[in-house]
Amino acid sequence: MEYSIEKFETGYLMVNTWVFPLNEKSVAVIDPGGLSPELSQYLDKLHPTHLEIMLTHGHFDHVGGLPALVRKYSDYRLWIHEKDAAYLGAAGTETHFKSFAPLHVQKLIEPLEKHPLPDPTDFYKEGDNVNGFTVLYTPGHTQGSICLWSKEAGILFSGDTLFYGSRGRTDLLGGNEMQICQSLKRLFTELPGSTQVYPGHGSNTTIEFEKKYQGAYV
Repeated sequence: MEYSIEKFETGYLMVNTWVFPLNEKSVAVIDPGGLSPELSQYLDKLHPTHLEIMLTHGHFDHVGGLPALVRKYSDYRLWIHEKDAAYLGAAGTETHFKSFAPLHVQKLIEPLEKHPLPDPTDFYKEGDNVNGFTVLYTPGHTQGSICLWSKEAGILFSGDTLFYGSRGRTDLLGGNEMQICQSLKRLFTELPGSTQVYPGHGSNTTIEFEKKYQGAYV
């Protein structure tokens, strides 16, 4: 299957939000860091009646657009790994404050107090097939970090596990350097080198490039 994937940089930290139609009525949205005018206009153009919102992890910069998104589209499924579920729901804002306290970014999180995050509707498990993507459990950046891989399409949505020439930070609540190295080794070992990587921030890359660039360090 081929996906018509569009990228929108959303939220204060310029998260890569990935959007693509699943069928005539349903649209996938990965990591809505915000609901920018450009993203909103694109969704208006697609005119979906249902959203499949798939989160790679729960950090505030990847979920900040959820309140506005679910107000606009009431028919949705919201996917996250259970180990990151505490970042969502009415109590989620407190988890974000606690997790990001070392970075002193309270001002960026405060809007979630006025517009609480929705509860998840569905939880990923390792190996699940969700909207044509295999869920790869890749902890390290957070305890609930996942990647979404389509072997057929040759693409990986890597969230904040793998970036172009870099990987996710592990110094925040739930981060673990050993785990993220193990997760990267898994990606470099199990996925074809030609796999196109669509990360949570920055430019696209490939597994082959990152294996050569980072493989020796993980």
